[in-house]
Amino acid sequence: MDPLSLFDKLFRRKKPPLTQEEMIKRAPRLDDYFRWAQGKRLLVFDPPFWGFHDLFVDARGNVSLICLKAEGEAFAFLGDERGAHRMFKFGSGPRLNAEEDLDPGILEWVIYDDYIVYKGPFFPLSRSPYYLGRIAATFPFEEPTDKTLISEKVSMLFEWYRTHEKRRNS
Repeated sequence: MDPLSLFDKLFRRKKPPLTQEEMIKRAPRLDDYFRWAQGKRLLVFDPPFWGFHDLFVDARGNVSLICLKAEGEAFAFLGDERGAHRMFKFGSGPRLNAEEDLDPGILEWVIYDDYIVYKGPFFPLSRSPYYLGRIAATFPFEEPTDKTLISEKVSMLFEWYRTHEKRRNS
């Protein structure tokens, strides 16, 4: 192998599964993707620091994103089709420990039918301008997404993941 090929293999960045060029091509259909997501719970895998997490999109277009941690804690975000406006931090139980408004642009998302694109200064620094989450499954969702139900959703998800983990291990 010649030295240039070796150098190229070592330092070439892997092409993301959804490139910026592909996002530009999809941009005219963003409203269609969001309408597709309404009334659904999206089970999403990645970015790596979140692993599996859930996006709930209600019929009115409100979005909640819930990330559970193995230690029994959770983070939840409420927003709209563009991103989060409010963040909730839960301790075990789940017990609400903190709640705060988020400035626009802190945590943004774009919902497609196969990926969620996340960006904003909320995330760790990276060479990439965005993080991708792959939609692993969808489920019907008919409840409203609002602040009053966020604790219920966190509890429901802890139970749902426990039940599915037990089934996998049986």
